[in-house]
Amino acid sequence: MAPLLPEEIAPDPLRVLAAWIDEARATSQPQANAMTLATAAADGRPSARMVFVRGWGAGGIDWLTDASSRKAREIAVRPEAAGVFYWAGLARQARVEGPVRLLPDDQVAAYFARRRPGTRLAARAWRQGERLGSRADLHRRLAAVRSEADPGGVPEGWIGQRLEPRAIEFWQEDPDGLHDRLLAVRGASAWTVERLAP
Repeated sequence: MAPLLPEEIAPDPLRVLAAWIDEARATSQPQANAMTLATAAADGRPSARMVFVRGWGAGGIDWLTDASSRKAREIAVRPEAAGVFYWAGLARQARVEGPVRLLPDDQVAAYFARRRPGTRLAARAWRQGERLGSRADLHRRLAAVRSEADPGGVPEGWIGQRLEPRAIEFWQEDPDGLHDRLLAVRGASAWTVERLAP
């Protein structure tokens, strides 16, 4: 694998990140669009979880969630987050950091419409992170939703969020431990890229 070069990243790190995600999907990497999303509570306690990214490109990294979920509540108070993509089969990792904002309703609707029918139904059956007595509760609620007419559209309380990277770290493994680590930081008018020790 060719080494990473700052001059290849610097003009547009978001384009490079999108190309990495696209390559992971094209080469059938497991969960290629899964990202570990880290947030922090008001008191600074960190938390992390996996999210399935719905969109990526010049604007940033997009996902859907229930507004009552822990991540959404934490981001509402502290609208910053960090994320990590890892593709073992490509020996690559990308880390992103930046502010998070809400997506417009029409974009949320478009993303939600592309979800598998089963996951759209499940989103109507409960609130994400809600405490339940048993797994049987999940089955009962899902059966109840299945028996109703599908109202279509986005369930009440579902939102879209976008992380707008201000820093992106690209990491590529080297079998001899000389891993490439390039850190791109967005300035007022351009990105700067520097090499970090592995």
